[in-house]
Amino acid sequence: METCKLCENPIQTIKSVEEPVYYHCENCDLIFIDKAYYISPQKEKERYEMHDNTIENKGYVKMFEKFIDKAVVPYVKKGEKALDFGSGPQPVLKILLEKRGIATDIYDPYFAPKRVFHNKKYDLITCTEVIEHIKDPLFAWNFFKEHLKPGGKLALMTLFHQGTDNFAEWWYRQDATHACFYSPKTFTWVEKHFPFRILNIDQKNTLTMKLQI
Repeated sequence: METCKLCENPIQTIKSVEEPVYYHCENCDLIFIDKAYYISPQKEKERYEMHDNTIENKGYVKMFEKFIDKAVVPYVKKGEKALDFGSGPQPVLKILLEKRGIATDIYDPYFAPKRVFHNKKYDLITCTEVIEHIKDPLFAWNFFKEHLKPGGKLALMTLFHQGTDNFAEWWYRQDATHACFYSPKTFTWVEKHFPFRILNIDQKNTLTMKLQI
């Protein structure tokens, strides 16, 4: 029997979508795609390279500025150190964070693969429009726990799913690189099973957590 990739409880298929196959966990509310529908790393990288995620893209920069104001500035001080996990083809968030006085390392498996985080812990980890691409959610949460300092902050952006009723029509699932979908209930489960505390969460796409160690 298939079990949830996050909480390892029994799961159900979402019957409103024939293909690709998705599973839903009623325990932690994670939705994830069947591994038979994973695309190749080459195709995944090609998809990312199509994005206009550059410092010249005013809309993209504005999105990040809003994210920083909401999820970072209230919780992180100037002079602290950050890791942008999944930085993409251009390190836009690094540029914007460093303008705010937050020195930032970057890591991306395709575009900045050097493991700069080795033997390091950070005051802040940002993960923006990335966690939905990570096929192994336990890896992600253990990574965040391992590489944050005690009291460090995780600032995360991903569009939250609104349940299974309208999932078939949800545009966000139609990106072939998206593998896992979270909801506020999922982060509440994380809070209970990992040493994280939710500091702020909206009902759309933004979350800040604190490592309670």
